[in-house]
Amino acid sequence: MSLTSKSIRLALEITDPNIIFTKDAEIELIQGVMSLVYYAKLSICPERCPQCGFNDQIVRYGFDQERIIAPSFSYRPTYLKLSCQRFRCGHCTSIFQNRTDYVRPHCVISEPVRQMVLFETFSNQSLTDISHRYHISDKTVQRVIDEEATRHNCHQTTWLPAHLAFDEFKATGKMNFIWGDSDRHEIGSILPSRTAYQITKYFECFSLKARQQVKTVSLDLNAGYINLVPRLFPNAKVVVDRFHIVQMVSTALNMVRVQVMKTVPKSSKAYRFMKREWKVFLKRFEELDAGRPTYHVSVGYYDTAVNLIAMCLDLDPNFRTAYETYQAVLSAVKNRDVATLERTLNNYHTLNNRMDQSIKSLKKYQKQVSNALRYEYSNGFLEGINSQIKKIKNTAYGYKNWFNFINRIFLERVWFKPLSKKLPTKKAPRPIEV
Repeated sequence: MSLTSKSIRLALEITDPNIIFTKDAEIELIQGVMSLVYYAKLSICPERCPQCGFNDQIVRYGFDQERIIAPSFSYRPTYLKLSCQRFRCGHCTSIFQNRTDYVRPHCVISEPVRQMVLFETFSNQSLTDISHRYHISDKTVQRVIDEEATRHNCHQTTWLPAHLAFDEFKATGKMNFIWGDSDRHEIGSILPSRTAYQITKYFECFSLKARQQVKTVSLDLNAGYINLVPRLFPNAKVVVDRFHIVQMVSTALNMVRVQVMKTVPKSSKAYRFMKREWKVFLKRFEELDAGRPTYHVSVGYYDTAVNLIAMCLDLDPNFRTAYETYQAVLSAVKNRDVATLERTLNNYHTLNNRMDQSIKSLKKYQKQVSNALRYEYSNGFLEGINSQIKKIKNTAYGYKNWFNFINRIFLERVWFKPLSKKLPTKKAPRPIEV
């Protein structure tokens, strides 16, 4: 074999020795684009007829030329015009031709190109960009993804992780349900609907023994999920996500701050401070510097953030109580102090503002909220996965087909997720405080 032929084989990633190049490559006009074309033939005598199995009356029956998309080295499309020997069987009169592992039957895309296309889909790129790069259609890219998905789509119903996390995201027009493994931080499954019927029907496919082995279920303050967990997982503890607890009371405090702002003149220093430096109210009180004055543009002089906050809290006693409640909840979550959190919720009195609704919700599910401080688990990793899913959706300018969207998510997040050098360690539950 000449060096030139070997170099071409390495460049096109051809491993079949029966493919023999017949002449030098040329530049041809194919579908309106100047393309690089290689010429080769595939000639090998078959052992027997694939239809009847006889081999004594097989005769050559001409050639059939195929134009195969090969790996490209530049902006030019690259093709391999492969002449395949055809044969005719005298017994069954069937006509067939040789096959090679370089391209699949009835396909014009070489295996190296298919592998490169599949590799590109592991990253967050649109199907159109991938199709332009490899000179194929976006539908072909989607077919490659679907064919790979059929190899990995295995919906097992034999076991469940000990620690689950629930959440939802918007896929192709409506909210979808997603659950994951809290220990491995991987997606378990995605359902096309978040209704109680759909979730119950899915998890009831698992045996009762498998569902009894679930110890915790992390979720946000979704009443539907909280009421559904005891029925599906008898031994599981419901753990409310700590981020959603803080988010609920911080949103309430912001609404109370805006309500107080509307009662003071817009030219006042308190209004300008609450309007411009509203983020200071959401910080932990221990993080504020009470000793060193700094210049505040909102009021136009040097002062400490503590003094300015105190000035605003004096405007309304209910605002001060709501701020103190927020700080107590924030410190309890930060320090994992169950006693402080329960005492704050139980001693809260109605303020006739937005904080009442948040505290009422926390008190209604006080047991589940307290579990958030007793256990290390949360659905924070699932929120991160949902953020990645939004990026996949935005890159593709949206998906119309739900199955195509789910296959792309699993392709990037589960099936070909790079292994971490450090394996995740199991999180032990914190001791329950009495």
